[in-house]
Amino acid sequence: MENRGLLFIPDISGFSRFVNAVELEHSRFIIQQLLEVLIRANDSGLQISEIEGDAILFYQFGEPVALRALYTQVEKMFRAFHQYLVAYDHLKICQCKACISAAALTVKVITHYGEFMPLRVQQFEKLIGKDVIVAHQLLKNDIPQHEYWLVTKDLHGQPAALTQWMQWHTSSKETESGEISYYYTHLDPLKNDIPQPSIPQELAKKTKMLSISRNYLVYKRSMKLNTFCRA
Repeated sequence: MENRGLLFIPDISGFSRFVNAVELEHSRFIIQQLLEVLIRANDSGLQISEIEGDAILFYQFGEPVALRALYTQVEKMFRAFHQYLVAYDHLKICQCKACISAAALTVKVITHYGEFMPLRVQQFEKLIGKDVIVAHQLLKNDIPQHEYWLVTKDLHGQPAALTQWMQWHTSSKETESGEISYYYTHLDPLKNDIPQPSIPQELAKKTKMLSISRNYLVYKRSMKLNTFCRA
């Protein structure tokens, strides 16, 4: 079991569209904060291999982790992620597109069990192995919703419903390593009881009365200079 273990990838959906379409500085700040929220919510001793822009590759060598323990970790990260977005949406002052659209970001979690090993180059270390590739390929699938927890059959067989609302669905994906079968369950019900942030007393009685925006068009005048030459 030395080179076998858990691969655990929380992935922020909507990241590319969010960064490309809105103010870069504020979108960078929000994504950075969300990644830090996910890292702080890791209380299972998962190791970080690398941060991949909109996702974090966690891993843990050893026997497969019990499904209940995995769910506890998935739930904690999911709740922390959305609790931050709810608080940010309620307390934001900036009205730029990044700050306004942040609440639409979503997160999904891919969990897979397989063979991999660390590769160290100078001070950098990353994971290599076919199952690392498989886990990343599973980020692209035919699941229509954006917020779910995916569990491959290599990690667990038929998973049990761990809560009253949980329902498991089955699907598969063709990869370079063959067809990978997996189960997935939607996580949207967890958002139903995300606590609302407390608003400072000095802001609680204030109401937004008016919002004004103005577009400025800048015209550029070009001058053509003619050069006359005498024979």
